[in-house]
Formats: sequence, structure tokens, C-alpha cells
Amino acid sequence: MDYEDIITALKNGNVPSNGVRELCMGRDKEIEEFERILKKVEEDDKAIVKFVNGEFGAGKSFFLKVIEEIAFENDFVVSWITLSNAIPFNKFDVVYKNIAKTLRCKTGTSLEHIIERWITHLKMNAFDQTTDPQQQNMLVKEAILNDLKDTREHANSFAVAIEGYNQLMNEGDYKTAKYAQAWLRGDSNIPFTEKKKFGVKGDVNKENALDFLEALSIFVKSIGYSGLVVLIDEAEFIMNLHTQKLRDIAYNYIRDIYDNCNLGKFHNSLFVFAATPELFDNQKKGIPSYEALDDRLKDVIDTEFTDMRKPIFDLKGFDKKDLIEIAGKLMIMHSEAYKWNAGDRINPILEDSVNLHINNASLTGGKVTPRTFVRSFISVLDTVQQNQSSFKKPEDILNLFENKESEITNEEELLDDFDDEDW
Repeated sequence: MDYEDIITALKNGNVPSNGVRELCMGRDKEIEEFERILKKVEEDDKAIVKFVNGEFGAGKSFFLKVIEEIAFENDFVVSWITLSNAIPFNKFDVVYKNIAKTLRCKTGTSLEHIIERWITHLKMNAFDQTTDPQQQNMLVKEAILNDLKDTREHANSFAVAIEGYNQLMNEGDYKTAKYAQAWLRGDSNIPFTEKKKFGVKGDVNKENALDFLEALSIFVKSIGYSGLVVLIDEAEFIMNLHTQKLRDIAYNYIRDIYDNCNLGKFHNSLFVFAATPELFDNQKKGIPSYEALDDRLKDVIDTEFTDMRKPIFDLKGFDKKDLIEIAGKLMIMHSEAYKWNAGDRINPILEDSVNLHINNASLTGGKVTPRTFVRSFISVLDTVQQNQSSFKKPEDILNLFENKESEITNEEELLDDFDDEDW
């Protein structure tokens, strides 16, 4: 594991590409719950929708990354999309295209890889059974037909395109085979004459995109994966859609996914929407403005106790113990990455720096979130490590932490509305 890469990403306010679970302190119960959910999705053929509610900087994207890592470990196929002007949830054909485009599994990074890996496996099985090429092709066709049986019930053209793709590859028509791959990803710029060669008409559109997503969820399970996980970050972007009608369309798609999971139309799937509290609280533009969805998600009892089995669960701020634990882990990583003993210089002021962060957050009315603390703390580690002779007393380091935290807090207030990869 490259600790320097992790430290650099965290200092820049981004989610590291790997190793996040090692840093996910104070979230043991949440991780345990999602491990339970993923096991249920895999073993009990369930489809589940969850909503993660957290303030800016509370660690939503970070937590989604942890879910992604757990999903990969358990052989799920994962897609991660971030809602934006380019991916508005009211245009579900666009949403499907981006889900299909960002599919990943632990061995590769595309729908094409997933299909090719599966067909290669079928070919190897056929090769073990016979040395006759014609018999091998027949066995592969039969296996594909069998594996696509359930997929066909949700979107027949999805199954037909995969069969057509395999046939075209066998015939050496690689150009048209690539068109078949693109069509499965939702590409609508494919000539009719080419689509005819792999047996389909039309395109993925807003009327059938949900059917295609259901077919995709069934397909990945039927070819040997544990299921499909779709992570939707920055779902509060829906509130930026210009009219109530557009927002209603977006919320209705969420309702459709929620209902179809409960009705068994999706199989072996987990959808996780992450958003700031405004999405769940804003009466004019948030989920409460769309009664059909709000009724399904709102709490039936008002209690201070945590219930992570309800649709929406809150990603709480961190306490002093959590921040000290994070700081300790960061010091170990920093010491390993830059070959020095961070603990000797930082431990004397560690508790004071945590108290300072907590007090600053309370004075400004904000939540105690990990992001500002982590960015400030890493910045201090970097500065002290490179200028050790300039910090004679522990108080000098504490003053540096106070200055860094103030700088980063001001910077994040300015960037609050524009950050795509917030914790």
C-alpha cells in the first residue's frame, strides 16, 4: 500500500483510490451493517436501497469508497456515479449509460471486460469437454442461452445483443461486435444497419432504461458475480434541477428503484444514495417535496436512538476518541512514507490539537467532521517533517495547527458548493 499516495489524496481533500477501510475510524457499526446488507443481497437474492445522510465533510464519499472496497472483496460488480449537470437523475437513460460505463469488478474496469471474462470462462469449460471446435461453439451458445434466461425476461434485447456479440466475435466481425458492446452501454449513435447485425432495434431510452438496469443486475449475478452495487454520490444535485417537474421526475425514478427492489424486479442489488441533509429536509426542493417518495422514506417514530436498518441513516460527526485514533493512524502512515518519527514531535500536542478542532467547530456552529481535521493535521505533519529545526517547542507545532486549520476552514467554506469528491 502506497501511504504517500493516500496522504497526498487526503491532504488535497480527495478520497484515496485504495486503502480507505484502514482509515475509516469510528464507523464500525456502519461498516458492520453494510457487510450484513451485502451478505443478504448475495445469499438471499435481495435488492436493497439505502440513503446516507451527512453534512459536507462528514465522510460520505469516503464511506462510499469503503462500501466499494467491501463489495469488491466479496466479488460484486460496482458502479459509482456522481450526479451533476452531465448526469442529471431526471434523464434516466443518461444515468443508465453512466452506470454501465463505470462498471468495475475486482479483475477489470468495464462491462466489456465482464462479458469477455464470462465468455472466456464458458469457452474454457467447453474446451475441457471436447476438442471439436464446432461442438465447443455449440456448448458455448447453449451455456450463454442458459445464463441469459432470467435476463431475457426483463430486457430481451439486452440478452439478444450479448448473443449477437458472441456470434460476431466468432465470425471475426470485430467492428460490429464493438457496436454491440457500445449498444449495451447505452450508446444511441449506432446505425440501424449495424444494430440489425446483432439482432436489436431501437436504443436505450428513458422509457426502457430502468428495464435495462434491472436486466444488468440479473445478468451480473447469473454469470457468477455476487451481485450489483450502484453508488450514487452527491444526490442533493437533484435540488439544482430548474423546475419542480424535473425534480419530480428524478424523485419518481428513485421511487421506482425503491419499489422495484421491494417488489423483486431487481435481484442481488444494492443502491446507495449519498447526500447532504438538505435533500432530506428541504420542503420545497428536497425529497419532502415529492410525497410519494417521502412517505416511503420518512421515520415513523421520532427518536434519538440510532437505527441503521431504516432507509436513511445519518453519518454522524466524530468524537474526540475517533479523531485521536485517526491522528494516530496518520502519524504511522506519515512516518512510514517519509522515514521519520512523527509521534516524537506530535504526541505532546495531539490531544490539544483535537480539542482545538472540536472547540473551533462548536464556536462556528459546525459539526465535528473529519475532513478539516485530517487536512490540517497532514499539513502540519508535512511542515514539521520538512522543517524540524524550526519547531523547538510543542507550542510552536500547536500554533501551526491552529493556523492551518483556520486556512483550510476558510478554503472549504468557499469551495463547499463545488467539491465533487468531498469526504
